Amino acid sequence: MADVTKTVKDAAYVTVGLGVMAFQKAQVGRRELTKQVETQLTETGEQVQRLAKKVEERVQPVLSQLEDAVPAGAKDLVKQARTAALQAQDQLLRRNTTSKAKPAPKTKAA
Repeated sequence: MADVTKTVKDAAYVTVGLGVMAFQKAQVGRRELTKQVETQLTETGEQVQRLAKKVEERVQPVLSQLEDAVPAGAKDLVKQARTAALQAQDQLLRRNTTSKAKPAPKTKAA
């Protein structure tokens, strides 16, 4: 009877040990996936910034021509719209830069 009890205890310990190992493997996989996603997010953010700069370089001359072509009463409105658009763009680019600088919050293992 003692052998049966010992065998059951050993089986329980092995089961718990395998469970712990599986949990640790899952944690390692999660960390690797987090690193990979953060890298891709950073690269995507950099691509967005480069694209935004190219778009701005092409759009600004057109906007300047448009501003010159509108009637005098509408010039102030066009300037306000351009200023608002530039502020929105700056906020978007800052948000992207800020999200890259902050590391992902670490969670405690249960």
